Amino acid sequence: MSKIFVHAKTMIDGVSDTPKFDQLITCEDGKITAIEPYHTINEDVVEANVVTPGFFNCHVHIMEPVGFGTDKEFTFIEM
Repeated sequence: MSKIFVHAKTMIDGVSDTPKFDQLITCEDGKITAIEPYHTINEDVVEANVVTPGFFNCHVHIMEPVGFGTDKEFTFIEM
């Protein structure tokens, strides 16, 4: 089991209207298991100025014929 601790000086969680400050994020096996006010611990801690939710590239074209007729065939490059 791997564990990572992150001190988020500013954390934008994507749910709250305002950022949270000085949060300790605990990740176990690639999943966030706890978010709590920052406090010192006897473990290595990654310092992060800003932590935000994962984003995806909004410019990437969806592989559906959105805006085209259903007979649209994609070129090799489009696929």
